[in-house]
Amino acid sequence: MAEKKNMIELKRVVMVKAIVTEAFKENLGKELERAVNNIDNQVSQMSERSKSYLDALKKKGLMQKAAAFKHQMEEEKAKQAAAKSDLLMKTEDAKKLQVGSEFVQGPLEGPVNVSVGDNLYKKVGGAEVIVKDGIIQEIREI
Repeated sequence: MAEKKNMIELKRVVMVKAIVTEAFKENLGKELERAVNNIDNQVSQMSERSKSYLDALKKKGLMQKAAAFKHQMEEEKAKQAAAKSDLLMKTEDAKKLQVGSEFVQGPLEGPVNVSVGDNLYKKVGGAEVIVKDGIIQEIREI
């Protein structure tokens, strides 16, 4: 029972890296293409909805509110355009990936138990999970 008090579960960041395969490249390309299409659809819907709202504001004579809304929409469109540009660059980068290389997919949080006497920095320090087509190939402690 005394041991339980001397142990605690903490969270640590675990980086997921994929070994690039042709299937991975194809899936990544499709995922990025879907994300670009989603942005295009959002911008299109936003434009349609904002136009009717803007027209309604103008009809009511709320020109200041209409100008502020138009400015807000232009800022949002610029953000979406930047996000789309970033995705298109990632799409080009994905095409250049070498089969067999490692691609950082992103971080996950994972639990780790620490006890009195453990080296905290080693325990909660980073770890990497290496996957190939979704199957874990290796777990690396950093």
